[in-house]
Formats: sequence, structure tokens, C-alpha cells
Amino acid sequence: MAKFLIYLFESGLCLTLFYLGYVFFFRKETYFTFNRIYLVGAMVLSLIMPLGSVSVNSVQSNVISETIVKVSQFRNYYEELILLTDPDYAVSHNDHKANSFFAASKKNKDLQQQQAKSSIHLIKILFYIYLAGLLFFVLRLIIHVFQLAHLVHKNKTEKYGSYTLVLLTEEVPSFSFLRWIFINKEALTDSEFKQVLEHERIHVKQKHTVDLLLAQIIISFQWFNPLTWRIQKSIKSCHEYIADRHVLEQGHQLFDYQSLLLSQLISIRSVELVNNFNLLSIKKRIAMMNKIKSGRLAKLKAIIVLPLLAVAFLFFVNMTKGTLIPEKVNDSIIGDLAAVTNTNGKIDLPFAKEVKPYDEDFILCRVKIEGKQLYINDEKKEFNQIEKILSSIKSKADQKKVNKMTVLLIIDKAVKMELVDEVKSALRNTDLLKIGYVVNPAGDEFNGKEVALFALLPPKDAMLVDESKIDFLFTINDADVRNIDHVKRELGTYIKAHEKYVMLYKYNNSTLYNDYMKAIDAVWSTIFEQRREFAFFKSKKYDDMTFDEQKEIKKRYPITLTFKNIDLE
Repeated sequence: MAKFLIYLFESGLCLTLFYLGYVFFFRKETYFTFNRIYLVGAMVLSLIMPLGSVSVNSVQSNVISETIVKVSQFRNYYEELILLTDPDYAVSHNDHKANSFFAASKKNKDLQQQQAKSSIHLIKILFYIYLAGLLFFVLRLIIHVFQLAHLVHKNKTEKYGSYTLVLLTEEVPSFSFLRWIFINKEALTDSEFKQVLEHERIHVKQKHTVDLLLAQIIISFQWFNPLTWRIQKSIKSCHEYIADRHVLEQGHQLFDYQSLLLSQLISIRSVELVNNFNLLSIKKRIAMMNKIKSGRLAKLKAIIVLPLLAVAFLFFVNMTKGTLIPEKVNDSIIGDLAAVTNTNGKIDLPFAKEVKPYDEDFILCRVKIEGKQLYINDEKKEFNQIEKILSSIKSKADQKKVNKMTVLLIIDKAVKMELVDEVKSALRNTDLLKIGYVVNPAGDEFNGKEVALFALLPPKDAMLVDESKIDFLFTINDADVRNIDHVKRELGTYIKAHEKYVMLYKYNNSTLYNDYMKAIDAVWSTIFEQRREFAFFKSKKYDDMTFDEQKEIKKRYPITLTFKNIDLE
């Protein structure tokens, strides 16, 4: 429900943007057909654009990048405000450590259920009010169609070329709907009949009813938005201006036609689905008939559509490469990627975004895998020796800081996870849980520097709890990695909607290390994006915050990711 309300809000934002563009730049121009296309297109685009986000590569322009970031932060701000109406959404105040979350959500389950029962579900109230309005306007639309159908069957009809005349007996203004023209022939002179008929024929020929039906359907979904009603009225104005101009172009006298409009002033209730001959303000229509056609310079205003589309587009852009808000780094702590080699040549490393350089003083050892070959500190070893070698290295290290030291994993992206898991298992068994995945940085910030994505392995006695017992589980399957941008968008939405969350990546022995790292980087990138945006709305920059300040935000957005090799079940 919250996601749907967010969609409605974003659709309204787009509609507001496009309609303001019409009011300020196009409304007074005499390019009526362009205005008609613009208004109908605005309604359609306002429905379509919020349905999905667009992923683009990072751009070189800092101005564009910063604009995208700020718009994205604004988008996440209003999404969070809407989500706050959901009782299932709240701020997490528990420090979730990696892979320790399996029993955490169960602990508060009873309390959450009790709170849900005793609290007013504002989001449900809003949703049910919306549904009631939607049902009312859909029924209203259906009733209008049936009323028009009843008029057709009730009155005499005549075939008149490609359309049908419905000869009314009531003294009401003429109007058209689809291929039917409703007219009181007896109330008009022959000259007036020809003018009215020509006017309504244009509505039928140019399928103006289709515009109105589309507008009415959109109004049914956006009934709470006053701009949808305004834009429908503007579309009808364009229809009337188009028909009026065509009548005059057929040789009918301007004075006679305007006199006919004035004589047809009969007060009736507006029907949204039809084009009434005298529905709109006669004063406005006469003013438009007398107005000099817009010149060529006015056509240049059409170019304004492009920046309007660009601004709307920015609401749904996600950057897929490059760090828009870069990590704080110490330039003195650098290495050379040339060091990431072995006797067989340079390893083809995967890419990742949320990386940092590392301090050599806190690197315990380097474990490299290329093909099926294992190297520990550049010495070739056998996989069955890993645990013994790691234990030896650990025992010889400075025991005062060994628990703070990191094991670097330098692994070719074509290596299968079966071998990687052997290394991870040995690290857990020797209680070496701090690891750094050496990668190529996805952006330009760390070019030429040796960086890693740092993580924490679960302790050797950690047990994987049954998935069915985890309340808020976001699962990433091996096949999902093929569309990793979609995974990131879905994960971001999931995190916003849940107080606590658990992420599980399922893979198998044949999964490539490159896909494994894509999944990890997607999770890291999404979580860090949430942290930075949260800090931004506190007027701070996350990467410049103190350790304690960052710690508080980490409590709100913890990295609770674990892994499951389904071949080891």
C-alpha cells in the first residue's frame, strides 16, 4: 500500500510539472493541436514515468551528478515521509551485526503485533479512502456511458456519412461522443445546423472523445488531485478551439458563428465525456477566434518541453557507476594494483563501488586464487593446507593487534565459489573473520590505488536459521544478479519499508566469484546510499562524520547480509 501511495504522489508531481509548463508557456498560444498533444501526453507520461526508474552510467559533469544526487535525496525523503504512515515502518535502534540477525526479528515479533493491533493504521485509512474515491468515479464514468447509450436508443438516429446523428427532442445544446453527434435539428435554422454540424464533425473526425475518455480514466485514479480536473478542462478547451477554427476556415462568417454561440447559451450540467457546442466560456472562445495566430517565434517554445522532460526524468534516475558521494580517504595509504599479481600474470579482479584503501600495517596476509591455483603471500599452496597455514601466520603475528588485522582475498572473477568457500571456511575455523575483497574500483576516484571491499565473516559456530522463521527476509538468488540494478532498487524500497531487515544471497558451487561480488557490492552500495541520504537530511555528510556519529546511522541501516551455498545443504 505504501508503495502505491508513493506512486500516486510521484505521478502527481510529474503532472504538476507538465501542467505548469502548459500554463506558463503554451496556454495563450494558438497552436491548439500541439497543446492538445502536449496535455494528453502529459497525463500519459505522468502515469508511466513513476512505474520504473532509469539506470544510467555516471556522468563526468559534477553539476549533473550533484543534481541527480539531490533529486534522489529529495525522492527518498518524501518516500520516507509516506512510509511513516505505515505502522510496520519505524526507525531501528538495534545494532545488527553481520550474520547475527537470524533470531533478532523473532525477539520483537509479539511486541510488533501488539502495537499493530492497538495503533491506527493511517496508511490503511488513506488507502481505503482512496479506493472509495476510485470506486465512486469509476461507477460515475460507467453511469455516464450508459446515460449516453440510453439517449442513442431513446431518440431517432440518422446515418450521416461516417458518423451518426442522434436527433434530440429536448432543447439542449448539441454535443458529440465517439461517432455520434447529438443535435436538436428543429431548434436550429439551416445555416445554424450546418455550422453546428461542421463543429461537431471535427470532434468526431479527430477522435476528441478518446482524449476525454483517457482523461476521465486518469481522473478516476487521480481523483484527489485538482490538477487532473484542470488538465481535463484545458484539453476540452483545445478541442473547442480546434473545432471553432475549422468552422471558420470552411468559409462561415465570424460574426454569424459568434452570434450562434451566444444564442446557444443554455445552462446545463457539464458532462465530462462529451464535447458540448457551447460548454466553455463563450468569452474565451470568441477571444481565441479574434486572436492573431501565434508567430514562428512561438513555435520555439516547444523546445521548453525538453527541459520539462529532463527534470521529470531526473526523479527516476539511478547512477549505476561512479561514487557520487565519494568515500573519505587517506591519500598516504595507497598501493599499486601491479602488486596484485602472481607467477601466472595479473589477476582479473571484479569491480565494486563501496571500496576503501587499506593500511598495510593491518594486513595479516594475502590469499590469492587464479584458476584452481592457491597462493598465500605469493607462495603456491594446496587447498588442504589453508587452515594449517593460516593458523601458523596468526600465531606469529603481533597478538595485541591480530584481532584487528584483515586477510585480503585476491581472487580472479572467473573462479568458482566452491574454491572461495574453502578459503572462507578455513578463515572461520581459525577465527580470522575480518576480510577484504580486493577489487577494481567502479569509479575514477581510486584509479591506480589498491582498494578492497571490507566485510566480516560469521563465527565458526554461527548457525543458519530456517528462512521461514525470519520475519523480514530479502532474498537474492543467483539468477537475480543478471539484473543487479533491479535488485538494488527493490532492496532500497524494502529497506525503507521495514524496521528490521535480513538479506540472504543464495548461490551454488558453480557460481562465479564475479557474480558473488556483484551481489555483495549491490548490498553495500544500497546500504551506504541510505546512510548518506539520512546524514544529508541532518545537514551532514556521512563520510565526514565522526566514528560515533556514523555508528548511530549504522544502527539504523546495518549491513545484515549472509550467504547460503545451496549445494552444501
